[in-house]
Amino acid sequence: MEKIILITALGLLAAGTFFALLRAIRGPRVADRIVGINMIGTISTAMIAILAVLLDENWLLDVSLIYCMISFLAVVVLSKIHISTYGRGEDEHHE
Repeated sequence: MEKIILITALGLLAAGTFFALLRAIRGPRVADRIVGINMIGTISTAMIAILAVLLDENWLLDVSLIYCMISFLAVVVLSKIHISTYGRGEDEHHE
């Protein structure tokens, strides 16, 4: 029963990854793309953790943690580039 739940969770997370990828590609704003990339990293981390439980491989949890840190740093760098390139965003133009 536990394996069925974990496999179902993997399937749902895979579907979520697809929709996050669509958001990362279609945008419409750069901030939406960054959030999509962040969601892909978060979902991938969860999928690796579920695989660690499903396959009974403890080293996959270490991989999951490292992947999570790399994903976080990538989003921070992308946000920094976005802020330095576009400034504070569209809110400045409405004031």
